[in-house]
Amino acid sequence: MSGERSPTPRAAPRAGQSATPRTRARARGVAAAALALALGFALACAGARAEQDHPKRKAGLWEVRGASAQASGLPPTRFCVGERTDTRTSHLDRSVGERGACSLGAFRRAGQSWLAESVCRESRSVVVSRAIASGDFETEYRIDTLVTYDPPLGGVRREDREAIVARFLGPCANGQKAGDVVVPGMGTLNMVDGTFRAEPVPGPQSRSRAKSDARKP
Repeated sequence: MSGERSPTPRAAPRAGQSATPRTRARARGVAAAALALALGFALACAGARAEQDHPKRKAGLWEVRGASAQASGLPPTRFCVGERTDTRTSHLDRSVGERGACSLGAFRRAGQSWLAESVCRESRSVVVSRAIASGDFETEYRIDTLVTYDPPLGGVRREDREAIVARFLGPCANGQKAGDVVVPGMGTLNMVDGTFRAEPVPGPQSRSRAKSDARKP
C-alpha cells in the first residue's frame, strides 16, 4: 500500500460558527439578487395599476347605440377613438370635474367593471347618476346608468335607467380625426374641440342615383 494519506474532508461549519468570507460574500450576492427581483416585481405591478386606473378603448372606429327602451329605433352613432382619446380626466365620453351645477366623477375599477357617479344640484332637486361600464374595450363594451331624482320628478318619477352598447368596427374612415362623432342625418361633432361639420347636402345626381338604387329589387 502507498504511504500517501488521502485528503481529509473539510468539515461543515458548526451551528454558531462564523461563516468564511467567501460564504458571506455569496450570501450577500443572493440577498441582493432577491431584493432586486422583488423590487422589479413591485414596480411592474405599480405600473400595471397605473395603466388601469381608467378604462381605455382601442383606437379606431366604434359604433355606439342605445340599448334602453327610450332609445329604441334611434340610429347608432360612430365615434372615432384616438390613442389619447381616453385619459384620466376624460374617458368614455365623460369629462371629469365640476360642470356648472354638476360634479362628474371618473370611472374607477370595481371588480371586473368600472363605476362612476355624478351629482347635479339645481334648486331643490338632486339628481344622482351611477354608471357601470363593462367589456374588454378592445372589441365591445356596455354602459348601464341608473339616474335617481330627489325629490321625485313631478312627485312621481324616482328613477330612470339608460344603457348603451358599443362594438369595434375597425380603423377610422378617411378624413376622420380623433374625437369625431358621426350622427346620421345631422353631421359630425368633434368631442375634443367642439367643432361641428354638417353633412353635405346631396346634389341632384346623388339624389337621382339614390332613388334609382332604391327601386332596384
